Amino acid sequence: MEKELVKKKLTELYSSEKLGIAPGKLSGDVFVPQSKSAAHRALIMAFLSGDIELAKIDESCASDDIKATKKALIRFGEAVKNVSSEPIEIDCKESGSTLRFLIPLAAVLGVPTKFVGSGRLPQRPIKEYEGVFEGSGAEMIYLDETGLSLPLLVKGKMKAGSYSLPGNVSSQYISGLLMALSSAEGESRLKLTTELESRPYVDLTCEVMRAFGVEVEEENDGYSLKGENKPNRKEDFEVEADYSQAAFWLVAEYLGSDVKLTNLPKKTAQGDRAIVDLLSGLKEAGKKNEIFEMDARDVPDLVPVFAVAAAATNCVTRIVHAERLRIKESDRIASTAAMLTELGVKNSITDDGIEIEGKAEDKCFSGGTVDSCKDHRLVMAASIAATRAKDTVWIKYPVAVEKSYPDFFEDYLNLGGRINGINVG
Repeated sequence: MEKELVKKKLTELYSSEKLGIAPGKLSGDVFVPQSKSAAHRALIMAFLSGDIELAKIDESCASDDIKATKKALIRFGEAVKNVSSEPIEIDCKESGSTLRFLIPLAAVLGVPTKFVGSGRLPQRPIKEYEGVFEGSGAEMIYLDETGLSLPLLVKGKMKAGSYSLPGNVSSQYISGLLMALSSAEGESRLKLTTELESRPYVDLTCEVMRAFGVEVEEENDGYSLKGENKPNRKEDFEVEADYSQAAFWLVAEYLGSDVKLTNLPKKTAQGDRAIVDLLSGLKEAGKKNEIFEMDARDVPDLVPVFAVAAAATNCVTRIVHAERLRIKESDRIASTAAMLTELGVKNSITDDGIEIEGKAEDKCFSGGTVDSCKDHRLVMAASIAATRAKDTVWIKYPVAVEKSYPDFFEDYLNLGGRINGINVG
């Protein structure tokens, strides 16, 4: 079946309430899309270097989140050239990264900005920036009387200086502030008042900043920016393949499919590379029927698909320190547990995660209808579970994959998967 016809049929399926995936293993090669985390950061640093096109983004398969960030940065560029006291409007769609990265950027640029968004984004927290903005020269004004985060007005101009944030909140606050302050005049310091969680994401931010010429130093209790080296890269920046998206195919391989990933970097700052070691450890625990513990603090995005791997392993798996999953695109603790239950897997929600009773059976998932809660990672996790299901796995709101991996189902079909009767073989 021709590629354009496949895309057309998938688009038609997206307009329906749900999509059905027939049981069956996958086989073939996958070219993994660019890292969404790295792409956000590269776009921002390229913009601050004076040329957003330095960040080489494959527009043909760019996700909704990346499109939102790039469109916003282009709008910022126009606003900087055409100064006005009237706020510009930035639509972050459903992207938490876009919102949390660009709030401090708007403040440092001194561009009055009204931020809006859709889906669960208006409910997702941004209050940690309130303390940062006090005395900074900029201010945040909530425009909704119901107390939602959005719409939000940012105005004034944030100065270089010393700021504080807890380390145990979303790393997006820390990354956003570091990137924005890299273009401010003068030295800045960011003190972390608690231990840093999700460290790999901040490490990735620092790596990309350094690639764009910024001197950022990690200290015992935070980070410092010398202010002498502004973003100044002149060469193109190639965005590497995404381990968080590769994780779905790596779990498919763990479940018995023959999937090969052709472009994954062996050396990377991406924290989600941990999926490789997690699957190795899970496999060993299954051989010995030992309890396996996954600490989700640094790798929260891996939880839905890792839960699928755990369900197919002959041991009990405890996913811990996953509290922040409750404020993702869905309450990912509840939605992941509900997915497992619908597919016949025994599990229970704990104070900080999920406990899963895995079984290494050939058909370890029952089939059924999974409510993705419009969460892209739930859609893809349920799709991988279908490779070891007894019956068709139906998934509600499949169009959610557009948020991070628009070509996911096209790749799934090219690996021999069958979706609502579509078969490219």
